[in-house]
Amino acid sequence: MDDILLTKYLLNETSEAESSSVRTWMAAHPDNARRFEQLQRIWKTSESLGKELTVSEEDAWRRFVQHRDSVASARKGGSVKPITWLRYAAAVVLLPLAVWALYTVWSNRPVDSVPVVYETEASPQTDTLADGSVITLNSFAALRYAQEARTQQRVATLDEGEVFFNVKSDPNRPFIVQSGEVTVRVLGTSFHVKRVGDETEVIVESGHVKVTGPRREVELSLGRRLLINTATHRFEEGAVSDQLHNYYVDNRFVLDNTPLWRLVEVLRQAYHADIRIENPKIRDLRMTTTFHRGDLDKILHVIGETLRIEVKRQGNKIVLR
Repeated sequence: MDDILLTKYLLNETSEAESSSVRTWMAAHPDNARRFEQLQRIWKTSESLGKELTVSEEDAWRRFVQHRDSVASARKGGSVKPITWLRYAAAVVLLPLAVWALYTVWSNRPVDSVPVVYETEASPQTDTLADGSVITLNSFAALRYAQEARTQQRVATLDEGEVFFNVKSDPNRPFIVQSGEVTVRVLGTSFHVKRVGDETEVIVESGHVKVTGPRREVELSLGRRLLINTATHRFEEGAVSDQLHNYYVDNRFVLDNTPLWRLVEVLRQAYHADIRIENPKIRDLRMTTTFHRGDLDKILHVIGETLRIEVKRQGNKIVLR
């Protein structure tokens, strides 16, 4: 199939018989269809490039006249108006120029980096991203990171779990964390992002971040916390009440007049243990101390002695009463 007939087809200037011939040719083999799609993409791009090119239709016609006789001999069944042939001639000249322009643009275009996947299982893990930012993933977390060349953005996609980000400052390259429908934008700061299904929690350790969710956007500064549930449209902002969210980063449980129910909540997550408070009267008993992350039984023993409560294992459960 020659380019002139394909060009006529692109310009909607073919007869019904010619159009049928082109469609039959495209359907005959996948390579033919791919060739036409490529030509179509090039031609659409050339329409915008043509505004910047200096080739006139008259020049194109003069060049095309040299080949007209040989080309016309392959066409039968009627004459073609000069203005129509003028358009085909311009197309024949412009297409190679468009191909060259597109090749130049595509071969020199910036290329996005390939996303790097970070995943953890039972233990937290600290890593350094390609931009120099440091991340700490809590257990059972999954994160993808890539640098977008076109937008100059650094993009981390949190698929699940909890990650602490210590972002290297770069005013020319914003750092984006995508957690489902929630977007966190920063330049250089440190913060936590935790995702569980439709729920995302953001806690700022230093600097400030901009968090965008469905229908709302808010800026968070040091010591602030935001909880967003995109399914229920919950949007809860407030001050951070304790430092227990840092346990997987510094391997310490820092308690400052912390209620027992909150400590148990964090110990469940940290040790993947089934810990239950069976006596509601002890839920709000408070402790001030620091536990270094280690053997869970030792921590539970100190809790029991300090609060004068019973700590007992029942199969896979740990009961406090």
